[in-house]
Amino acid sequence: MRVEIVAEIVSLKDRFLSRSEPFEKASESQVLANFRAAVSGKDSCFWLQDSVAGFPGQSDEVHGAYAGQFVIAFRRLDLSNGRNLYFLLLQTLQELLKEISSSDALFATMCLTAPATEKTHAGDPYLVLQLEAIGSTAEQAEVRWSLGLLQLQEALLSASLLLRQHLEKTGV
Repeated sequence: MRVEIVAEIVSLKDRFLSRSEPFEKASESQVLANFRAAVSGKDSCFWLQDSVAGFPGQSDEVHGAYAGQFVIAFRRLDLSNGRNLYFLLLQTLQELLKEISSSDALFATMCLTAPATEKTHAGDPYLVLQLEAIGSTAEQAEVRWSLGLLQLQEALLSASLLLRQHLEKTGV
């Protein structure tokens, strides 16, 4: 998996085909449901603010690409505005994702951002994580993306554990 940290990620919601659905409505995908449960579960120090997954582009452009975008924040309010903790999260995720996967068909892009939305206040940082997969067909790309999402889930849960240990050491 190629992992990159960038300054800004453009929202994918406007680029998705009609086959794409908001994460909350994609109930037919067990992989997405498991990801949501794990990331927002009691063993995680994160919560999933928003997400979308599907085939980006126009219907005549889809040749084997599938993408998803996730907005992740810290569950504890006293940690939610700690930019340094988010930078530590970015670094940890980058290292974990590079170790977990060697696939050249998966791409993870991450950024720390803080624009105001309906669900966030101006100045509250959060992590935007985009996962993309390519394949020779759209179906192959979707399967690869699902496998990449499992790896992303594993990395987020490992990062959560590491961050909790860090917080215990620093007394936060």
